[in-house]
Amino acid sequence: MTPFQGCADLHMHTSASDGRYQVTEVLRYIATYRPYLNVIAITDHDTLDASLWAYEQQHRFPFDIVPGVEVSSLGGHILGLWVTTPIAKRMSLEDTVAAIHEAGGIAILAHPFDMMMDDVRLNAKRYLSSPQVLLQAGLDGVEVHNAGIITPMSTVLARHLARRAGLAALGNSDAHTLGAIGTGRTRFTGKSAADLRQAILLRDTRAEGSAWNISDYIEYLQTERRSRQRPSLANITS
Repeated sequence: MTPFQGCADLHMHTSASDGRYQVTEVLRYIATYRPYLNVIAITDHDTLDASLWAYEQQHRFPFDIVPGVEVSSLGGHILGLWVTTPIAKRMSLEDTVAAIHEAGGIAILAHPFDMMMDDVRLNAKRYLSSPQVLLQAGLDGVEVHNAGIITPMSTVLARHLARRAGLAALGNSDAHTLGAIGTGRTRFTGKSAADLRQAILLRDTRAEGSAWNISDYIEYLQTERRSRQRPSLANITS
């Protein structure tokens, strides 16, 4: 058996948070245009709605679907994978990881060196100087390749952090558009979600990928702009 024949993208967004497309469109696109993906996860910001719907529909698709969420913690953004119950946001890194584990999930530190994000800048220096903090918090892995990040050296620093902490290295797309899906990938031995989970826990994964295409950056920025201009519910009903 060839090692790392499985391929996963465990970080993508839908219109349930700040993604451009509905979950049905995302799943159909993957089935048609990303046949190399064996396992995927919908990880919207602080909501499980689309992810749980996808998980319940996985029998309709030729890939495994892991339920997940991107949790906004005080220690950065944490991917909670294999979770089906809500995880509170704005908790400490340690409490967030503990809550994910209590829910039966795996906790992955997402884009730890995306310097465009305020909370990342606050935590980056701490994690680089004391990588044991991640182990003490109970994290299972680090997203060392995030295809959407344009911050120079972010991938190099993330790989360095994962090695020093002795945690699994994952690659993901962080896709907010259809075209970006699969641009970041995690390779593992086996092809199922169960195989992937075991590989993460054994620290036996490999991250790979490229950057988003310029068209995906443009589409994402257009979506963000429209979202900021959209009237709030209070304005609509007043």
